[in-house]
Amino acid sequence: MKKKYLSIIADFATLEEGHLHTWEFFYERLSKSFDKVYIINSFNIRFFPNLAAKIYSENKNYKLSEKIDRLPENFVLFDPKNEKDFAEFLKDKDLFVINNFGKHFWYLKIYYLLKKYKIKQVQISNFGVFGSSGRIFQLNSFKNFIRFILFHFFQTFFNKFTVILSNFGIVPKLEIRFLSNKDHLLNIKKGKFSNFLYEKSLLFAKEIKLVNSRSYDIFLENKLPISEDYIVHLDASLNHRHELELRGIWPEEKIKLHYFYLNKFLEKLSKLYKKEVIVTIHPGYNLEEHKKHFPNFQVLKYKTREYIYQSFIVTAFDSSAVTDAILLKKKL
Repeated sequence: MKKKYLSIIADFATLEEGHLHTWEFFYERLSKSFDKVYIINSFNIRFFPNLAAKIYSENKNYKLSEKIDRLPENFVLFDPKNEKDFAEFLKDKDLFVINNFGKHFWYLKIYYLLKKYKIKQVQISNFGVFGSSGRIFQLNSFKNFIRFILFHFFQTFFNKFTVILSNFGIVPKLEIRFLSNKDHLLNIKKGKFSNFLYEKSLLFAKEIKLVNSRSYDIFLENKLPISEDYIVHLDASLNHRHELELRGIWPEEKIKLHYFYLNKFLEKLSKLYKKEVIVTIHPGYNLEEHKKHFPNFQVLKYKTREYIYQSFIVTAFDSSAVTDAILLKKKL
């Protein structure tokens, strides 16, 4: 008799880039409800992993030693080297999967494996407010044009094509998509065609259930002090891999000019409201690099929520972290 386990399929490189921090609250709750939870690396069990990593500037040299202590004790990391390794892992296990990968071409192989081994899956979309993808296209070179074509073929096209495949039973559907964006579900039901697809189970998820956003769940159990002590800036990384996917790298001179004016702006806010400026960054960003950009301000990592709760004003480009500020009715 195989033993049943809950598992999360995700890219270990994203664990390094902040996945463990972002999902920390959720993982803590799961750890109390299950004896053991596996996090399975999606990197090597997708199609052409090295080519995908090259196209999307992914980090192949991920190191998890410093991050493992952020996981609950009953969470286990499994890094399959190939499909055979994954099959061996399943011999004595019956998995139920939380899907944290996507519907792009590269992941069709994972869906094939889920169908082959009769593994059911759900997806949890509870971040509330999502920032922009940051995938900006600049037609300033032939290389960028090719990058644009590849991106939309492997991601945009297959995002829809995978849904079609699921309706023919070639890849499995999500059993449930847990969603905190109420407007998204209302828009599906308002549209005649989209509502028809939903009622006939022709969308990728058989069922959509509304749940609290992550920020609201954390707010309900809030133990953080709330004040208006700081001006908090959520900084963006201009040459992070998502930005590079379509527009390529920005030159150092352009980045320096950006931060010259950004610092001027934050200094003006600080003087106007007589508040200290705190800069916080995404867990996947390089802390030392951002410190160089803000010589006169304190730059912190893993402290975004804590300082949003203590903010008078929050400034940001695009970040799902602003959900906390909206929830607390902070000035944005």
